[in-house]
Amino acid sequence: MGLWGAQTQFTLSERLPELPKTIADMPDIEARALRDRLDVRASMAQAGYVADNMGLTRSTGFINALDAKYSRNTTFDNASGDKEIKRGWELELPLPIFDWGGASNARAQGQYMQSVAHVRETAIQARSEARESYHAWRTAHDLALHYRDEVVPLRKFINNELLLRYNGMLSSVFDLLADTRTSITAVNASIEAQRDFWLADTDLQTTLTGTSAGMAPLAAGAAASGSDAKGH
Repeated sequence: MGLWGAQTQFTLSERLPELPKTIADMPDIEARALRDRLDVRASMAQAGYVADNMGLTRSTGFINALDAKYSRNTTFDNASGDKEIKRGWELELPLPIFDWGGASNARAQGQYMQSVAHVRETAIQARSEARESYHAWRTAHDLALHYRDEVVPLRKFINNELLLRYNGMLSSVFDLLADTRTSITAVNASIEAQRDFWLADTDLQTTLTGTSAGMAPLAAGAAASGSDAKGH
């Protein structure tokens, strides 16, 4: 695991932590990813690095890599008379644009706009991964609660009832064994669902703050472009 010294003195808990009774809604999940993710911040810093090495210092405005505004859309269904209102935030990543001057700066403009495109692609990837991780997290929590609060208690009740029937010689030992096996399967599924929730929780925290593995090759390409720009 690459650990040494005091780092090797860790112990594992005997059981998984209890499920939280409720989990918070995160309507700003995409905004948090754009604000905190390392790959988004690194791509924006890389765009600034390219601009600095090209000597682009005269900013004339901003490029909205992503548009941001609060939207409220109302949809009417003329056939049924229903009305649906959708609200939500649209996001932005503002980047400066420059006075490019003559055609001699076409190469500088192209390299800078390439870095801007990389920022946009990284941001889109971050938003997509944040949504997917959030929905997986909520689904895993709902599923774990379903097993813990409904499936396992129901299997326990059925097993107790069948045990009473067996004691009254109304069921065979094979029926009791089969039902016990089914109950054990349900308990194991509940434990796995609880485990999956905590894995999903870890994935969500990583998605909101870390770097997407899928964007690593693109980041390497952007860094190479920046180094090439400095050399020229």
